[in-house]
Amino acid sequence: MSQAERRSILKLRRNVWKLVPSAVRTYVRKASAAVGGMLGLGRGSGGDGVAYQRPGVGQQSREVRQSIDTLYALARAGIEDAVFAVAEMEMYGKYGSAVDVDSAFRHYLQLSELSGNATAQYMVGFFYATGLGSVEQRNGHSLLYTSLAALQGYAPAEATLAFRYASGVGAAMSCGEALVHYQAVARLGMRHYLSGPPLGRHMPGYRARLSDDRGGVYGVRTGPYSLHKSVDRAAFDELLEYHQYNARAGNVKACLTLVDLYYHGHRFAAQDFGMARKYLADIMGRLFTRQGELRKGLTQAEASTAAQAAGMLGIMSWRGEGLPADPAAALRWLSVGASMGHASSLNALGLMYQSGEQVPRDAERATELFKQAAEKQHQGGQVNYALAVMDRKRDVAMANLRAAAENGHILAHYYVAGFHATAMAGGGGEASCRMAVASYRFVAEKADWLHSPIPEAAAAAARGDVEAATLRYMQAAEMGYDVGQLNAALLLERPGAAALFPAAADYERQALAYWTRAANQNVADARTKQGDAYYYGRGAPRSYERAAAAYALAARTEASGLAMWSLGWMFEHGIGVAQDFHLAKRYYDQSLDANDAGRLAAHVSLARLCLRYLWAWASGRDVGEGPLFFAPRPVSRDEEERAAAANARPAANDLDHHWEQAAAEEDDDDDANDDSTKDGVQGGGSLSESLFFIVLLLGAAWMFLPLR
Repeated sequence: MSQAERRSILKLRRNVWKLVPSAVRTYVRKASAAVGGMLGLGRGSGGDGVAYQRPGVGQQSREVRQSIDTLYALARAGIEDAVFAVAEMEMYGKYGSAVDVDSAFRHYLQLSELSGNATAQYMVGFFYATGLGSVEQRNGHSLLYTSLAALQGYAPAEATLAFRYASGVGAAMSCGEALVHYQAVARLGMRHYLSGPPLGRHMPGYRARLSDDRGGVYGVRTGPYSLHKSVDRAAFDELLEYHQYNARAGNVKACLTLVDLYYHGHRFAAQDFGMARKYLADIMGRLFTRQGELRKGLTQAEASTAAQAAGMLGIMSWRGEGLPADPAAALRWLSVGASMGHASSLNALGLMYQSGEQVPRDAERATELFKQAAEKQHQGGQVNYALAVMDRKRDVAMANLRAAAENGHILAHYYVAGFHATAMAGGGGEASCRMAVASYRFVAEKADWLHSPIPEAAAAAARGDVEAATLRYMQAAEMGYDVGQLNAALLLERPGAAALFPAAADYERQALAYWTRAANQNVADARTKQGDAYYYGRGAPRSYERAAAAYALAARTEASGLAMWSLGWMFEHGIGVAQDFHLAKRYYDQSLDANDAGRLAAHVSLARLCLRYLWAWASGRDVGEGPLFFAPRPVSRDEEERAAAANARPAANDLDHHWEQAAAEEDDDDDANDDSTKDGVQGGGSLSESLFFIVLLLGAAWMFLPLR
């Protein structure tokens, strides 16, 4: 098949796929996968039977092939740099080569034995931790090699060990050991952060969740944390064009939005100081005179925009972003912004007075400016004010540090972690250790310019290199990144990384491990995916009881409509739990309340439940006490006690109270059987709609019955 024919077929498929309702796309994918499996198109094959091939494979020039042959010859001769280059090439499929993880492992192991190379030791530990290729998974070996790399100060190994000791994955849980390693990684990150321009380096870019491309782990509108539509470049470009149009029309607010976009960067827009300067110049020209004075007659909103623009121009001039650094211009514009109450300008101007940049050094003036910025809840101002008054106002300083840390300032987290570590050394105990670990971990995972594999993983995913992206995200997952665990699990469930594990069961095993770790870090829908794995026996022996427990936890902690529906199904059929029609209805009702997009599935399930309930009742089976669809809304115990005190009438003479009490007692019995249910949740408002679906189903059945 020619490339043109393939492109036309793919285009036709995309157009047809757009016509398929999003609610049924998951089922279509599963059906396609099942058909592909029957036809022998397993993992690593495209939908048209063409084996998946990473971009660039088989397209090497003669010069590249000769260079690769030379590298192999040097590696066989024991040249360390050549061994490392060959291992990296085989691991990630560089230079158009195919991925060969088994050969890569042999070369990493060879290099670690030749010279004790820290990267090679870390990679050997990674192989043993994950069981890549034909390597047997051995946690002890993994811990040994990763520890050897960490002893040499290799940051990825330090981060991996820190996560293992903190979570008890592959090693005995130890807060003290986790503290040592997270502290080492955090120090490395902070040194790099402070080695940059004034006010510190820009934070690493946004960590994209691959699930956002389809609106969530299960798709759009499938839960409280899913999106209403998938995130794509076309929607972003449309929004960008809208702001650019408004900026050209003279809207300074739109200009400021574009300044912020290009200054910080975005998933779909690279950081561009030149573009930020361009839109900043538009704002300055409209709101300031040529002499740098604020124009008269500005509205309050325009004055606020002018203050932000002046502060931003001052900061960029001081840092040399978009143009060569100009401290004099920085002082001028920061003074303008500070005079208008701009918090970032107040903090930056305070730093200039503190360091004596373009002004005489004045600690008192700097402290006053920091205080003003802190009072405006500026995180940098809170940190700098805390450091300035720590010796004489410790309580005030700690309150400001904690406030900045709660809002995600890495320098605040670093100092707070240091105080907790000191307290632990002074006898503060386990609580101080856990607080220190939490803050150091925050710094280690945010200030990760030097050790994070996520940027390379995202770049590989963007160019369609599924194998390299999967490997990089798996490394991030082993370091404890929740986005790494999520993305690695998603990629391991998709076709395209066929060279990493020898069997489909190995992919499922590793995906379940990452779903579980992600769920323990409260990643949305990860707990529900864990339940799915136990229900279908993917990556672990099938266990309906474990599936029910995972679904119950997801329903309680995440209000997941999918988990609630799954629990309803299990209670309806008695799978993994005792059959209970009342609990089944409760969870179906809850799923309907939690996710309105699942209305059709919930109502069909309620209609089926009603038929099953009536059949069981007619057959003389135990269907529980009390009616299923005509019971009034159950109430909590507090509501029942208040109602009883207000009525002050004998319950035996009050029929309504009698029904309330019976429903509440039924609730108590249900809660005794299943701890995951909540008081006062089951409702009967869906009766009429459910009956409508019953009539609809009966009518459809009648239409298709053969007439005799």
